Amino acid sequence: MPLSLPDIDPEKIFTLDSAKEAIHLLMNSFENLVRLFVKLEEENARLKAEVARLKGHPKKPQFASKKQPTTNSVRKLLKEKGIWSKTSKKEKIAIDREEQLAEVAECVCGIHEFRTLRRTQRIVQGLVLKRDNVVYQGRKKQCISCGRTYKSIEPKEIQGTTFNSSVRILISYLKFAARVTEPLLYRMINGFGVLISAGQITNIALANSSKLKPAYRELRTTGIAKSRYTQTDATGAKRKLKNGKIRNQYVQAVSNRLLSVFTITRKYTAETVNQVLGRQGRKKPLVSDDGSQNGDSCKCKVKQLCWVHEIMHYQKLFPFFTGQKYWQKKILSQWRRFYHLAKHYGEAPPGKQQEQRRQLEELFVTITSRETGYGLLDKQLRTTGKKKERLLTFLDHPYLPIHNNQCELDLRSFVIIRRISGGTKSIAGNNSIARHLSVIQTAQKQGLDIYQTLDGLLTGKLSPAVLTANIS
Repeated sequence: MPLSLPDIDPEKIFTLDSAKEAIHLLMNSFENLVRLFVKLEEENARLKAEVARLKGHPKKPQFASKKQPTTNSVRKLLKEKGIWSKTSKKEKIAIDREEQLAEVAECVCGIHEFRTLRRTQRIVQGLVLKRDNVVYQGRKKQCISCGRTYKSIEPKEIQGTTFNSSVRILISYLKFAARVTEPLLYRMINGFGVLISAGQITNIALANSSKLKPAYRELRTTGIAKSRYTQTDATGAKRKLKNGKIRNQYVQAVSNRLLSVFTITRKYTAETVNQVLGRQGRKKPLVSDDGSQNGDSCKCKVKQLCWVHEIMHYQKLFPFFTGQKYWQKKILSQWRRFYHLAKHYGEAPPGKQQEQRRQLEELFVTITSRETGYGLLDKQLRTTGKKKERLLTFLDHPYLPIHNNQCELDLRSFVIIRRISGGTKSIAGNNSIARHLSVIQTAQKQGLDIYQTLDGLLTGKLSPAVLTANIS
């Protein structure tokens, strides 16, 4: 990469301002040289690691350079400042049955009459886990008059399968909600005395995916249409083809605080976002990162960029001189103050929002119009200023979040599954992950019992509309 040096004529430096300008140009050039050196060092390290991998050398041990503060120390500091306080996380325990305890019938003095002082109760939680293999005996009979034959009537839940609904629901719950790998599922189910193979576990998960298709369609249509806004993000995934090659793909999430819809696509662009959102979803405000999926090709009329990712651009700068470090720290401090005010903008009463709006707009213009003399920082400030319309969309829509953290959290479940189980092997496998995660996360966000929801949807006891009834 060629490095262009600044055009400085020493004979034209006569004043203090011209000398400062020349020094700033030299500092920026040196900063670019340092960034180039860092990139070359990183590339050299990657090449060395690749050579070592090809030669079969063992990996070098990784050691943490600095000790990070523990959770307890952070909580203690926040508690001293009055920002954090401990709250109870226990939920009310659901009662399935009641039992009356045995009582003493006779006192040691021989009297059988007692006076009640108070009533007591104690809750003991438990599970009923046991094998339930059933032999369904029937017969095939024939009418002695017309010769027509009849078979015994099987229950609907066991037709076409050798495993009852409890086994099928448990597989979907453990695999996608509890993120248990298939080898562990195989050992667990066989440990209860139910003979099942790894291939049958996979086939049951795929069959459950087909039954969840109506619920998934309900989320993509009615769920998105009823939402006030949507958020989108994606993460990488892989699919192994039949010829052994690996195909890169993306798991795309469209979500908000009450909805999660996952889709696996070849690319993550504005076109795929348009396709997943549909006609009704494109009418809703969209919150996303600053990328091609939020470009002009995205047909959403209202777009809000994530402020966390925007501030991250300033944190990625690599200042070398003391003056440049000072300006980076100062600009970051101002952006954090802006972020704090913007985060609580929607919580203010309507009368106070106008004052906060004016304050936020003035602060944005003040920060982005500043000239620091640090070339890379000034360039980033100008870039942020050009995105003013999409960064300040939340001022017209106070209910919009100013960050995309919800999608980041939603995608974490898939990332964990990807780490422990690897990629998929078919389109059906892609659909299975997308449908299961969509149903499970939506139920969890709305406070529904995940196991009971899967049970109802897979057995037909519940309508898919149960997942969209609370969305508004």
